[in-house]
Amino acid sequence: MKIIVVDDDVIMLQAIKTMLAKQGYQVFATTDAQDALDTLEEDSFDLIISDIMMPYVSGIELLSAIKKVRKGLPIIIISALDQQEVILTAFEEGADDFIKKPLNLNELLLRVKHVLNKKRV
Repeated sequence: MKIIVVDDDVIMLQAIKTMLAKQGYQVFATTDAQDALDTLEEDSFDLIISDIMMPYVSGIELLSAIKKVRKGLPIIIISALDQQEVILTAFEEGADDFIKKPLNLNELLLRVKHVLNKKRV
């Protein structure tokens, strides 16, 4: 299974990448949402994990762009923003899950497995 992780927090990005790689996932990690979009055009992936607050292209903009071209691709949004409006917007744009930061990596792994299992059904 191949996963793209997008987060401008390099420490968080590396922690997520390391945890997923140890579980056997192939992980493409980037701090740039546009880089994620470009990579998605070149290769197929099974899941996207993205932060919301990033420079240049926000996670919500990334989510919207991905859903236009890969409607069935599951996306988990992670964010320190926990206002109800932000969470609702993420789900309205097509997010499959939303996890508040600070992240518990074990919880993230469980949610990744859950979303990927739902995709297979």
